[in-house]
Parts: sequence; structure tokens; C-alpha cells
Amino acid sequence: MANILTTAEAASVLRCTIDNEEMLRLLPQVDAYIKRATGRDWTADPVIAPEAKNAARMLLVLWFENPGMIASGIATLNHGLTAALVQLEAMALNYHTFEGLSGSGYISLPGVKRGDVVASVTGIIGLSGDQSASFETVISLDDHLKQVASDLSGKWFRAHIIPPGDL
Repeated sequence: MANILTTAEAASVLRCTIDNEEMLRLLPQVDAYIKRATGRDWTADPVIAPEAKNAARMLLVLWFENPGMIASGIATLNHGLTAALVQLEAMALNYHTFEGLSGSGYISLPGVKRGDVVASVTGIIGLSGDQSASFETVISLDDHLKQVASDLSGKWFRAHIIPPGDL
């Protein structure tokens, strides 16, 4: 399984070798912490968001330089890292996972609003890759995404929805 940071990226920020045992031990812990803090597994994305990489760098340095911080919790994190995790959590809310319908129609996606942009739809079970052509490109009904393709039942997707103000 890939990590948010590659070993080369981690070694560069820590100024150590890519086979440093402490660094290698910390990388999956950093990923797990960021996943718990934001509610999203950033390692599952085909291209990892730069914001996730930045948060991982900060957390890795903090834990590498002061291992006692590992068990201390979010209350003791520095302001910059806390802000980065809050930003990632907000970004995570723009991703929605859902099952397709047996025909065209509206799929419930609580929180999306009319006018939001459907930046991407990726098949995650039953289909893979870009599936954007099977769905509307702009949300037309609050809390729903319109499927325009025929039978997609039993197939699961992840949509990245962006409010117009965030473009």
C-alpha cells in the first residue's frame, strides 16, 4: 500500500536516507492519523492532494524529532498542522461515495447544492477510471446528483463535488 508521502519525499524532508527505520515505521502511522483526523483515506486517491502531502510532512517531522508527541493527541499539535488538518477535513467533505441506479435518475448526496460543479466521478467498484459522462456536470437539485446513463446498479462511484466559490 502506498503512503501519502513516498519514501524519497519523507527522506528529503527529514534529511535522512530512504531506508531509515524510524521514518519507515512512522509513514503508515502518519497516514492513519491523517485519515482519522479528516475522515478520508488520502492514500486511496490516484494523485494525492498536495495539501495532504504538506500535512503529512509536518506531522512526520514533528513525530520524528519528538517521538513523545505520537501519543499526545491533536490538542498538542502546533497551529500550522492543526490548520492543515482542518483544511483537509473540509476538502474531504467534497468527496461522496455512492451506488449507481438501475436507470437514469437522482442519487441522494446530502450536502451538495444546486450549481455545485461535479469535478470528477471515478468508478471504484464494478467500473474503474473516469465515469463523469454517466452523470450531470453541474448539480441541478439540492442534495442529489443526476445519473444520466442507463443501468449502473451494483457499481460504486466516488464523486468530487466543488462549490462554485471554491473553484
